[in-house]
Amino acid sequence: MFTKRMSLLALALAFAGMAMAQDRQDKQDRQGEEGKASQERPAREERAPLVINLNHGSSGGHNRNYPSQQAGQAKSKPSWGQVSRPAAKPQAAEGREQAAPAAAQRQPVSAYAAKGQRAGNAAHHHPYTQGYVRKKLQNIGVATEPKFITDRSEIVHTDRKHSSIALPNQGADGRALKAVVIKPRGDSALLVRSQMAMVSAPSWRASAEARRASESQPGRYYWHQDQGFDYCHYRDDSGYDWYGWYMGDQYFWTRDFNGRWWWYDADNDRWDFYNDGYWWWQDPNHVGDLYCYSDEGYIPANSQEDQVVMTQPVETDLQVSTSPDGTRTVKVLAGSDDAFLYDTANPPSFDPIYLASGVQRVEFSDPSNGRPLEIVLKLDDGSFDLFDGDGHPYNAQADAAAAAAAMQ
Repeated sequence: MFTKRMSLLALALAFAGMAMAQDRQDKQDRQGEEGKASQERPAREERAPLVINLNHGSSGGHNRNYPSQQAGQAKSKPSWGQVSRPAAKPQAAEGREQAAPAAAQRQPVSAYAAKGQRAGNAAHHHPYTQGYVRKKLQNIGVATEPKFITDRSEIVHTDRKHSSIALPNQGADGRALKAVVIKPRGDSALLVRSQMAMVSAPSWRASAEARRASESQPGRYYWHQDQGFDYCHYRDDSGYDWYGWYMGDQYFWTRDFNGRWWWYDADNDRWDFYNDGYWWWQDPNHVGDLYCYSDEGYIPANSQEDQVVMTQPVETDLQVSTSPDGTRTVKVLAGSDDAFLYDTANPPSFDPIYLASGVQRVEFSDPSNGRPLEIVLKLDDGSFDLFDGDGHPYNAQADAAAAAAAMQ
């Protein structure tokens, strides 16, 4: 069985090798184009280093950290701010050069690990090249980006079974409901955005939270009438609070969790949070990656230069996998299944790297035939990640398919 797996892995690596060669050529081409373009545009503004706490599982994730299980825990302010830096940088006045900002100094991860913690730089799985995504975000109208959620327990990550509720069949007036669901896309996007802008106002949220104290019975529909629409509050058995907005013959349901509004994108099995007119997805299996939802799909909001650091407590309950040549180890923390890559050299040639969460299996290629070392991870959502020996992910679809074949 092992021989069969390694033969399949060899096939996977052959696909990966071709993809890597193409990636290198594409990178060279992009660097040449960016070198020319850099003379025509200002340099990209760097994000400040970001630290994300992995001490807790995501809300409703593979370790079932639901709100009902958090009852009695001390409440604290959410770990995020509403918005961060502008997505679009103002152009310099005509005839005047704009000075490029100095690149942020990347600190070793040990600078961010408190006593009793380990830390690692996050691998960005779909980073954009310099100057690319800002134009992409501008084209769909994004003016501001949200800050990352820095405590994983504040990220909603429920499976399909826990991502829907039985909807009411009667409205606020007792009559049968005849309405169709709308999504924040296409012609309906503006209507949803207008509604969300209103309910996101601090005064409206404060009013809804005040009512919630007396609307705590799970499975009951609490109807309210507002200016020009009716809305329904519902608490499910897991402790999540849902709100449905009914406007004429249309309706839209969201969750209110930890100070943010969330929408379940059933087409992609993802929970997105609302920020300043747009929906954003922070990947719960790759917590350092952020994406903006649009009709065209999900646009990555990370630059490959951004430093995102993951921290977790130092635990002894680790599953350690070592590469055949002994140069690399992948350590997976039991319970949260967070995987970190280590260089075994003394001193190591790079800081630990956070690869993914929800990791169920780790396999290495055999580099004894002269081919480069490859790392394959199988995640709990059924997907696969493929990395080189330095922790750089391969993003080509062919790589993912080859990795899946190699893990059979």
